[in-house]
Amino acid sequence: MTASDQVLLSVTMLRPEEKLLLGALRDEGLTARPLLMEDLAEIVAGHSGPPALALIRNLSHRDAINVSRRLEHAGVPTLNRAATIETCNDKGLQALLFARHGIPHPTTRHAFSFDQVRRTVADLGMPAVVKPVSGSWGRGVSKMTHADCVEAWAAGRESADVTGKQFPVVVQEYIDKPGHDLRVVVVGRTPVVAIQRVSDDWRTNTHLGAEVRRVEVSTEMEKLCGQVVDVLGPGFYGVDLVEDRSTGELLVLEVNANPEFARSSAQHGVNVAGHLAAYVAETLTASAV
Repeated sequence: MTASDQVLLSVTMLRPEEKLLLGALRDEGLTARPLLMEDLAEIVAGHSGPPALALIRNLSHRDAINVSRRLEHAGVPTLNRAATIETCNDKGLQALLFARHGIPHPTTRHAFSFDQVRRTVADLGMPAVVKPVSGSWGRGVSKMTHADCVEAWAAGRESADVTGKQFPVVVQEYIDKPGHDLRVVVVGRTPVVAIQRVSDDWRTNTHLGAEVRRVEVSTEMEKLCGQVVDVLGPGFYGVDLVEDRSTGELLVLEVNANPEFARSSAQHGVNVAGHLAAYVAETLTASAV
């Protein structure tokens, strides 16, 4: 076994996605094994030859950044990179990046206090959406349809966060979707599959019961994903797109650096794990030349 073919899969637990990835990496002739947090000390201490690459699949955003930073400082390349993971784990940072680079995105503003949330919602107009900067599966996302909603949100938030440590939040214009959003899975620079997430709920999230339907990757989807990769760098992403029903414009809502794919792959038939493993093998081959 040589360091050039060793791939670590940094995990919190082996979900179906990680099991598929381990098998796909081994099918590519690579030596792949899981990396738990307690295993990290041995790797960064240099007790064994450095692996060729580490795939970061930790559930915790904090752990993902922590592991990737330490591995990078120890000379181990990571997918995704620590800086990319940090950006993708913060909706506010993403909004700033998208605005700076002209990537179409709903109008999004930071708020650092309850009064600032009130003022920003009023300024953007209702309905508006308030989101924690970090979070997945639609947790903590609230739609403000009138002033009473804002006050109810503030009252509940103040009771759980008296000192305001969970600020900032982002306040975002509400986009009236046509009953679905889009998730495009990107491997390297290539969109490998696109799905609609269809729901009667305004939050079209599979963890909230949205139905998955495969669609073709359109020219516009490919263009937007290309813009995202241009600023984040090649990697493994779930790019969430939303269509404005009133204008037909497609916008980048956010980018996930640790996308789940096992359940949707079983429905749409695209071997996402195989695509990612092939990309890893090609990357390692190219770096060895």
